[in-house]
This record gives sequence, structure tokens and C-alpha cells, in this order.
Amino acid sequence: MSANKAAFEEGVSYIFRSWTALRLAVEQDWGGVESAAKRDWFMGVIVDYFGQHGKKVDIYEIEDILTQIMGDEFDTILEDDSPYMVAKHLVELYNQCVQGNYTEVERLREKFPSLQAAAASSSAQQDSSEDEYDDDDEEAANGDDMDMDKSTPGPSKREPEIDDDGFQTVRYK
Repeated sequence: MSANKAAFEEGVSYIFRSWTALRLAVEQDWGGVESAAKRDWFMGVIVDYFGQHGKKVDIYEIEDILTQIMGDEFDTILEDDSPYMVAKHLVELYNQCVQGNYTEVERLREKFPSLQAAAASSSAQQDSSEDEYDDDDEEAANGDDMDMDKSTPGPSKREPEIDDDGFQTVRYK
């Protein structure tokens, strides 16, 4: 494997792992229990496509492939411009790697640990809020809150939040 191809594969991995739509699809198992394996396969498809078509690759072709696979494999319809932005980034990365310029791969490599930390932090916050909820459930189940003064009102029910478009915001407890 050439150094250029190895750098390109590494860059593709960083781009895919930082693509919010794909990251959510994998984290939430939108592609089923094999979502992470599908992401890895998806990266391979893109690397192979560039390998077969070289510099003839068009941004819109890549965008179409990204959109198609996200729809077929992750049941995700992307209504933002992220497939185009990812496709453009991939084409730029490929053109740099072919010339032996690994500046973008190095930039992504430096940025990626912070992406991982942010994702882990977000996940940890979600886990801790779930733990707090679980603790409350356990107390109620154990009757630990029964000695609370009966005149104290219970938790107030939140009014539904309606956004500017008229949609109600749904929140977890």
C-alpha cells in the first residue's frame, strides 16, 4: 500500500467519524446492530471508488454515493448539505494525498482526539443524567422518599415548549 493511499484512508476515517449524521447513525444503531461495521464498509466503498476513478471523480458523484448509502444502510434522509460538504472534503483530501501533501490528514489527526473527547463527554453527560433518573426511581421503589413532608408539593409539571414553527419540543425526564 502506498503512503498516499494509507494517508487517504486515514483521512477518510477522520472525515467519516467526524460527520455528525453518520456518527449519530452509528451511535443510535440506525443501521442495526452492525452500524459500526457498516460505517467501516462505507469508508472502504469510498476509498475503492476513488481508487478506481482517480482524479476523474466529481464532487456530485461522491455526494450521490454518500446520500444513497446513508439512505439504504442507515435509513437516513439527509436534508442538509452535509453530503455535499463531506464529498467536497473527500475530493480535496484525495487531490492532496495524490500529490503527497498530507497537511489535511495531519490537521484531521490533530483535530480528531478533540472530536473523540467531545463525543465521550456528551455520552458521559447523557449517562450521568440517566443515572440520576435511575437513582430517583430506585428511591421511589424503595420507599425512601415516604418520610418526606406530605404538604410539600410534588414536582411541577412542565408546560410544553412550542417553537417558532409550532412544533412541540419533547424532552426526556
